[in-house]
Amino acid sequence: MRNLLEKYYNINFYCSYKLQFFIFRRMLNPFYWLSFSKWKNGYINRCISIDKQMHEPDKGGVNANIRHLALSTPCIISLWAFCLGCLACIKIFRISLLSILRNDIILILWLVVIGICGYYVNEIFLFKNDKYKKYFAEFDKKKRYLLYYGIYVVSLIIRLATFYLLLASA
Repeated sequence: MRNLLEKYYNINFYCSYKLQFFIFRRMLNPFYWLSFSKWKNGYINRCISIDKQMHEPDKGGVNANIRHLALSTPCIISLWAFCLGCLACIKIFRISLLSILRNDIILILWLVVIGICGYYVNEIFLFKNDKYKKYFAEFDKKKRYLLYYGIYVVSLIIRLATFYLLLASA
């Protein structure tokens, strides 16, 4: 079960990283588009080379800036698991979510618990011994992108539906 959860977290992290890399380093990066130009301009070429040096990936081939942006996906998955537990408790015990969250001290304690749990889950499944780099190499080697992005989209839809149900029951 742990290996399956580890693979699930890494597939979501991989897909989030690849999508954000494509959007921020390819589509929205003017220096990437200027590097295709056929005309010779020394100033543009210097800007392109500086941009490439600034955003070079680390030794594992992963861009650190985009990795930090993609970290939001595993954190949202941890929050989703917590919300799923809250939704189950609300339906089983028939209590209102707003009655629980009205007390500021309890809300702060819940946020601290969610933060600590999210940190340890990410440490166990992604960042301990740089597991994500091993999975990135495995996913790039197998090239089953339809499976990976299918899992990512289905997971995203389920997370959004759970958040909607939790807000609707509040």
